[in-house]
Amino acid sequence: MEENKQTLGIIAQYIKDLSFENINSISQMESSGEQPQIDVQLKVNIEKMKKPNEFSISLLTEINAKLDKPLFILELDYAGEFIIDGFPKEMMDPILYVECPRLLFPFARSIIANVVGEGGFPPLYLAPVNFMDLYQQQMESQGQTLQ
Repeated sequence: MEENKQTLGIIAQYIKDLSFENINSISQMESSGEQPQIDVQLKVNIEKMKKPNEFSISLLTEINAKLDKPLFILELDYAGEFIIDGFPKEMMDPILYVECPRLLFPFARSIIANVVGEGGFPPLYLAPVNFMDLYQQQMESQGQTLQ
């Protein structure tokens, strides 16, 4: 009897695209004494690769910071290439939309903190993300339900 071996591995991870626009300097922030409003948008994109059981997962992050006027805009597309094999079909979406982004997030979070800090602002440390909630919201918006 052959054993059903399950594999979830990262082949590679990398910055696919990165943009940081410093619209107004930090002096705008220091003079007002107010905390900026920070809007963070996250999206997960899945792409099947040419080899069987290989997927490219992109964690797209867009951050807009503003006081009275915009301070900065950061857009990061952080991607990972994964091999996923031996899992039942019903587990694939949660693995692709929850587990893989969860593995990528700490690296994207670090890049964001460094870029914002190098852009002349205090480093921005994103709070942990519940990718299961994000996945459920995405399914609901598409009119699908989780089983």
